[in-house]
Amino acid sequence: MKTTRIEVLFVLLILFTASALLAQPTRSTPEERAQQLKEQLSLSDDQTEKVTTILIESEKKREAIFDETDGDRKVMRSKMVSLMKETDKKIDALLTNDQKEKYDELKKERRQQMKQRSGKG
Repeated sequence: MKTTRIEVLFVLLILFTASALLAQPTRSTPEERAQQLKEQLSLSDDQTEKVTTILIESEKKREAIFDETDGDRKVMRSKMVSLMKETDKKIDALLTNDQKEKYDELKKERRQQMKQRSGKG
């Protein structure tokens, strides 16, 4: 039985699509991000619980920003930057001096990654 070109192309298209979907980064939940910070900053259970609450509130605000800006990227970006600063400030207030230093490093890395994704890095 001979495989036709169309069948081969179809299989390749499916494989390409599947690999592209798997390569897409997924946004982690506030709980997952809090657990990451717990590991990276050696947060106590109390700090982790408070950080989780802050990140859940931030996520709700982020979703509201998407809903209210109707695709206006300039307004959305401005509000998202403000939200990120507000969230970072709340988290920073919970941290020890050593944790703050580590958190500052993580924020620098995050900014660098954002620049690279946007093509500015």
